Amino acid sequence: MFNAIENLIRRGLDDGVFPGAAIAIGDKNGEMFRSVYGFRQIKPEKKPLEPDTVFDIASLTKIISSIVALRLVQEEKLRLADTLDKFFDIPASKITIYHLMTHTSGLPAHAPLWQMTKHPGDVIPLILGMELQNPPGLAVEYSCLGYILLGKICEMLGGNTLDKLSRDWIFAPLGLKSAAYNPERGTFAVTEFDVEAGWLDGVVHDENARFIGGVSGNAGVFADIADMSALAKMLANKGVMGNEFIIHPLVFDEAVRNHTTHCEDGRGLGFEVRDVLGKDSYGHTGFTGTSLWVDAETSLYVVLLTNRVHPTRENAKHIPFRRELHDLCANEYRELCAK
Repeated sequence: MFNAIENLIRRGLDDGVFPGAAIAIGDKNGEMFRSVYGFRQIKPEKKPLEPDTVFDIASLTKIISSIVALRLVQEEKLRLADTLDKFFDIPASKITIYHLMTHTSGLPAHAPLWQMTKHPGDVIPLILGMELQNPPGLAVEYSCLGYILLGKICEMLGGNTLDKLSRDWIFAPLGLKSAAYNPERGTFAVTEFDVEAGWLDGVVHDENARFIGGVSGNAGVFADIADMSALAKMLANKGVMGNEFIIHPLVFDEAVRNHTTHCEDGRGLGFEVRDVLGKDSYGHTGFTGTSLWVDAETSLYVVLLTNRVHPTRENAKHIPFRRELHDLCANEYRELCAK
């Protein structure tokens, strides 16, 4: 049944949408399809993409950071109503954890922090001192800066660094083998060329995350398609994997509910909520060409990992491609269920 999907991905390779891609499709009962295509690197030489190729998942990292934050909420160490002045030495703030997780803080979407200071320790004060684009709660402004703050708060309350919290609370319980910040080994899908670092091969693509050491709330996680499929299955099961509660289902339901119905962009607590695989799909995308979506009604999930930023980020062909892919996956899954 997946021939049409494979043909579409091969067409994407031919059309230059990405050098290589890995896909996994399944639902709450398990994985139904997984395959890899193309190349993990095409410059300066071609290297084929292998089944265990590890991708920089970019902003899919925000799913990981959100789960860590939700665990702290479950343990009553963090409240969604907590304001930033509770954690940082700043005047009274109207920005809450809820605002950070729904991207309604009013903070700018992005800033080149690595160009604004030579010292990674200055990053948090820089963000806290920025002028807001909107009053908190008024509008959705997708903000990587807000998630850098959220990651730091998670470290304060979790008593460990974000990479170790993610390992202990998510990666290890799910049995993930490749998922990690700053991976020490692996066969990686190469991204862009950096003047100082060369071709980014197992080095995080996001400049801000790289500047602060590769461990950040907004980006930095690497994983292969098998691990991301296992993560998606857990999300399709509303936070549960086997007998392990990664997130309590009641907390999970709140996380994937659309909290921003007054805005054009639907946001849950760390998840985007919109019509992708179905009316109330939840998931996220990543700048490197990654995406993970789950349909709330059917539990169908689709994970797509690509290195569309290799050899250059000046390529937006993946955006219409993803829409076509998700429509095809949803249609084929409906046909399968009807048999």
